[in-house]
Amino acid sequence: MKTVIKETLAQKQGKDKVSYFFYAYKGVFIAIIGVLLAVGFIVYSYATKPVTIFNARVITEASKDASLVPALQESYDSLLQPVGKEQVTVEYTNIDDVQSNQVFANQLAAQEFDIIWMEESLVTDFVNRYDTDNVSASDLTFQQDGKTYVGRIMPHAPHPEALAKIKKLYQTEK
Repeated sequence: MKTVIKETLAQKQGKDKVSYFFYAYKGVFIAIIGVLLAVGFIVYSYATKPVTIFNARVITEASKDASLVPALQESYDSLLQPVGKEQVTVEYTNIDDVQSNQVFANQLAAQEFDIIWMEESLVTDFVNRYDTDNVSASDLTFQQDGKTYVGRIMPHAPHPEALAKIKKLYQTEK
């Protein structure tokens, strides 16, 4: 503690002494509060981060099959029953949108998906663009609104236990 501050504190009494102490070291207190807030934010972000237990994607043309997403989401939620921070993710990618395609390609390369659903007519386009070795082929299909949807299973799916349950769901529908 600096001598000037010590001398001034010695002359003061009660509330004045405390008030002067905080005034003299306000920079230190602001820094401590800032560090505590940053640490608190990091801990809170980590503690509340959702954990994906299954990730599905629906590829569409001009978002025409986007209505399929809520039905799949509801079906997968009821089957996998996520609890707490767990979540099942079902989203769609518009194959006609360049930005959407870029994001999809990056996520595909990062092996974030377990299964990708698409209308049967889009399979050839998908194989030509993303899966030239045809490693994601599967026999999973379902029909809705007169359309046949084909499931492509990723070779290194990040959630194999959940994927096994989902496969059973479609194998019993046949």
